[in-house]
Amino acid sequence: MDNPTHPVLTVDSLDCEKTAGTPIPIFERRATVVAALVIGATVFAVAGAIFLLGAGASPSELESSVIDDKPPNHRVFFENQRGQILWVYDVWVADTDSERYQGLSGTETLPADTGLLFVYDREAADRAIVMREMHYPIDVVFVDGSGTVTAVHSPVPEPGVSDDELTHYSGRARWILEIPHGTAERHAIVPGTSIQITGPTHAFDPQSALHQAGSSR
Repeated sequence: MDNPTHPVLTVDSLDCEKTAGTPIPIFERRATVVAALVIGATVFAVAGAIFLLGAGASPSELESSVIDDKPPNHRVFFENQRGQILWVYDVWVADTDSERYQGLSGTETLPADTGLLFVYDREAADRAIVMREMHYPIDVVFVDGSGTVTAVHSPVPEPGVSDDELTHYSGRARWILEIPHGTAERHAIVPGTSIQITGPTHAFDPQSALHQAGSSR
């Protein structure tokens, strides 16, 4: 924004000047000019503050979901306890704090047979998600460090609910997978089933992990 320019004010050397035949003391005229400048500066400051408030929106309101950036490049395979594949999802990965915070917030839909995989460094006993700024229901699958499903939820949007009052959906997890609503039940994804992850950065095979754990003992 260009800086506003002000006209240079000049005054006569006389102590007063005449307007419609009435003398006005020079100090009153100067006081009027100063008041006008103060009002102008105040208006400029308020306008600037309003602009900054608009530009200072929270990152969650400004960032797009990771599913908008590029096609999914990982896959999650669900297997039952007999090792039979139940279903496969092509997934995007959210592995940073900002990506996990954003999640699917603000998106309009989750395409069929896709999902968003939240990746954490380690397992935690009570990880949770909320439906912040969500426009559609989803299924949420919690998976522990061994690759076993520990909990499955089917949350729905909560429009108009403040962040502090949103429902928390929780479970023991190192991974959390958000998938289209109703597909967990349709494909028999329940606690006790297991996952395998393939992809360039976050591959996981429960059998390999079990073998590595046994070799380290």
